[in-house]
Amino acid sequence: MGDTVEAEHFSIPGGPRIDGRVLVSGNSQYYVPFVTIRVLSPTGDQIWQQQHVYQETHFNVGARGPGSYKVCFYNPWESRTEAYVDLVYFTLAHLRRSAGTGIQIPKGTQEDRAKEVASTDHMEDVKRTILGMSEFMQVISGSQKYLHRKLERHQKTLESNRDRTLFYTGLEVGLLLLVGLVQVLAVMGFFKPGKISKVSV
Repeated sequence: MGDTVEAEHFSIPGGPRIDGRVLVSGNSQYYVPFVTIRVLSPTGDQIWQQQHVYQETHFNVGARGPGSYKVCFYNPWESRTEAYVDLVYFTLAHLRRSAGTGIQIPKGTQEDRAKEVASTDHMEDVKRTILGMSEFMQVISGSQKYLHRKLERHQKTLESNRDRTLFYTGLEVGLLLLVGLVQVLAVMGFFKPGKISKVSV
C-alpha cells in the first residue's frame, strides 16, 4: 500500500506527515499472530518500524521529501499462523502550528468594493489552508473508519463468544442427559424379571 506526497504539501507550516492505523487479527484457535510493519520513504529508506504488532498500532511520522511512500507488512515464522492485516487508513497529516497571524484582507474603496481584492500571497495562504483542511478531513474520515472497524471486530467477538458458549453449554447438557439415561437404564436392569434367581437352602 502507498500514498504520494507532492512538493506543494511541504509549503504548509509543520510539514507533511504520514499518518496511518493498522488492525491485526487471525483465525487460529491456538496461536495469536503478530506482524512487523515498516513505512518506507520514496527512496526506499525505512522511516518507521514496529515489531510484534498483535492487535493494532498507529503511526505518524514526518515525510522526507515528495514522492510515493509505502507501508510493508511481514508475518514472521514465529507467528505460527496466518495474519489478517487491515490498513484502516494511510494518508497525509500535518502538525498544526499557529503562525500567530491571520490573513489580512485590505479594505476596498467605494469604486472597487464590487471587485475581488487579493494578492498572490493571500491566495497562497488560502490555498495552503484549503489543502490543510482537505488533509484534516481525510484524517477524520480515517478515524471514523477505524472506529467502525473496531465496532465490527467487537461485534464479531461477541457473536463468536456467544456461539461458543451456546455450543459448549448444549454439549454439556447433552452429556449430562446421556449419563443420567445410562444410569437409569443400568439401575432398571437390576430389577428386570429373570435377573433374580432362587437360592435353595
